[in-house]
Amino acid sequence: MAEPRGTILVVEDDDLQRELISENLKQEGYQVLEARDSREALDRVSQNPVEIAVVDYKLGEESGLELIKELRRRNPLITPIMVTAFASVETAVEAIKQGAYDYVVKPVDFQKFLLTLERARERFRLQREVAELRNRLEEKFSFKNFVFTSRAMEQVVALMSRAARSEATVLLTGETGTGKDLIARLIHFSSSRNSDPFLAVNLPSIPETLVESELFGAEKGAYTDARERKIGKFEAADGGTLFLDEIGDLQPAVQVKLLRFLQDREFYRLGSTRPLRADVRIIAATNRNLEKLVSEEKFRSDLYYRLNVIRIDIPPLRERKEDIPLLVDHFIREYSRREKKNVRGISAEALNVLMNHDFKGNVRELENAIERAVIFAEGEVITRADLPVFLEIKSESELAGAGTESSKPLPDRVRDLEIREIRRALEKSGGVKSRAARMLGITERMLSYKMKIYNL
Repeated sequence: MAEPRGTILVVEDDDLQRELISENLKQEGYQVLEARDSREALDRVSQNPVEIAVVDYKLGEESGLELIKELRRRNPLITPIMVTAFASVETAVEAIKQGAYDYVVKPVDFQKFLLTLERARERFRLQREVAELRNRLEEKFSFKNFVFTSRAMEQVVALMSRAARSEATVLLTGETGTGKDLIARLIHFSSSRNSDPFLAVNLPSIPETLVESELFGAEKGAYTDARERKIGKFEAADGGTLFLDEIGDLQPAVQVKLLRFLQDREFYRLGSTRPLRADVRIIAATNRNLEKLVSEEKFRSDLYYRLNVIRIDIPPLRERKEDIPLLVDHFIREYSRREKKNVRGISAEALNVLMNHDFKGNVRELENAIERAVIFAEGEVITRADLPVFLEIKSESELAGAGTESSKPLPDRVRDLEIREIRRALEKSGGVKSRAARMLGITERMLSYKMKIYNL
């Protein structure tokens, strides 16, 4: 037997109509609950996970509109559909005002009704996902999870706090991996717009030919594959925040349209001449030098000044290494909880490796390293052997600058490599030579011999 497609509540005081609608829905695979009046309907909803409520306009002496209003008050995720024999504009408008998703007219055309139900189910799924995501975001992107101790990040947070209290456009600058996306979300969820959408767009990830329609929307037929109207991110983010990541990659033609929006709060869907308005706060981010792009005439100066109202420069991790221990502790807790492991800390030797690494990938690279270390850790403490090998390998430029390691004879470099790998294996195995030998792919006797000649 096929799994039910969803749970629908049918509220109709006419027994014959209620049974007719219910039977048709059951044949389509829906799980159906029935109610004759508001009292029964509210009782069903309190005891069952209802997705859609099909409500008759007149329920004896009661109004279906009042029931819809009460259902939405009790559970905003329920998607109501009004059924009415009185097809008028006034009825439709009133139903929508009370929270109905749509309405159908008696006698019910079931083919059209099923299409309406499918759209309503999609709306229910989206609303549920949004509600779940918002709960996760509000927990994840609260200031308590923003870990730092450096003076440089204190200045960043001070600017973030001012930005959260303002409606001004924000420009975030910094290298890849410094946390621009996180900071944008923190500003949004700490602002008065926190109950409205936060939408993020990574501009380089969108094909150039689709950027305009992705941002501003498009009418049916505006381009070859536009088979229906497309709602753009500006329209979808109405009331909330739109985060435009890597703004330096925006094409000149779209820069003009973004500038027009920032000036007049108006935009046009692709293929339309009717202006639309949206109450959207813009947060832009870039890892490129916008001033240089402006001087090279690759980025509009007037758009740059419109974006650069509140500017927050995020320093790279190598310039605030005092934050590394706190970040390490934070990521250990996070990934230990996820992996259900009892990893409580990191050894002094392993932390020293992290403190001496430049982290060109910034916080993101550090987080990935700790995630891997937690996964591979066998005890309560992350050791040097748990860290990725690349953390201990200096870049070629550093080696050339040091002029020591690369100038060593080959036998000496082989010796250093063997010592390092033996130490890692012994640390990983807890000092058990048989296990360490297996990890190294040699016999225990050979391991003992090498430990002796290397004085380990």
